[in-house]
Formats: sequence, C-alpha cells, structure tokens
Amino acid sequence: MNRPYQQPGQGSREQRRAARRAAEKRSAATASEPPKAVPQQSAEAFCLMWYACECGHRERIWNSRDGVTPFGMSCPSCGEAKLFHVNFGRDTYAPDHVPRNGQRIWISMSKDRARQIARRTAERIAAARKVKIDDAMVERIATEIYRDGAAPDIVVWGYVEAE
Repeated sequence: MNRPYQQPGQGSREQRRAARRAAEKRSAATASEPPKAVPQQSAEAFCLMWYACECGHRERIWNSRDGVTPFGMSCPSCGEAKLFHVNFGRDTYAPDHVPRNGQRIWISMSKDRARQIARRTAERIAAARKVKIDDAMVERIATEIYRDGAAPDIVVWGYVEAE
C-alpha cells in the first residue's frame, strides 16, 4: 500500500540547486569562524523535524529547545491524533533557524501554561467523575505537566491572541 505521508518530499531541481548554493555560501562565510560548542542532551535538540498524518497533512516543526519532543499529536487538518514524527533521518540540526509566521515550534513548558492545561484536565476529570475541583488538584496536575520546565509545549510562531 502506498503511503504518501511517509514518503520524503522532493523539490524541483532548481530548488535543490538553490539550497545547495545557499548552504555553500553559508559554510564559506563561517569557515573562518571557530565552531560553536553547543552541549546537547537530546538528539532532537534544535532540529527541524517532519511530522505527517495519514490524511496527507505534512509539516516541519522546529524544536527550539534542548529536549525531546512528543512522537505524535493531534493533526491540525483532520483533528485525529495521527500526526507523527516521520523520516527521522531527515531531521535537520538548525540552532539558528528563524521560524516563519504560522510555523509551529516546540518550546519549553511555562508554569502558567501548565496550569491552564491542568485546569482543563481537572474540569474533564470532575465532569466524568462528578467531583469538585479544588486548587490542590489543579496544582498536582500542573506540577506533573510542568516537570520543572522540561516538558515540551507547541506554539504557532507569530500568533497573537485577539482581544
């Protein structure tokens, strides 16, 4: 069975040549500079990674942090939890990547964001079990989500909440 969502994308010949020339220019410009030593704990640190879904949706998500990322998540196109990290060999180390507006990126979890997620989780638990939500429950859940800032969170670069 052909699964196009698992096939690496091929650009046009002109695109590949332009990308190669740009990479050569960058390497020539930085040849006189000493290499930067960046201690990394994770192989996924600062990488551009391909995620794909069975519905055909593909996107490249940047990991802006030195930490692991989830293997799968909900697809923004079909809503199913079938968007998976694919083509690990095509992950590109890009510590100086500047995301374009609308690109999703992995960032480190903040305490406030962990509390928002914990509040929603507590509300679902309370509705299912018909129990009351208390602040201690929300804080316990938030602590598990936050994990001292090591947990990943995904955001859309350039997105601003409307007021």
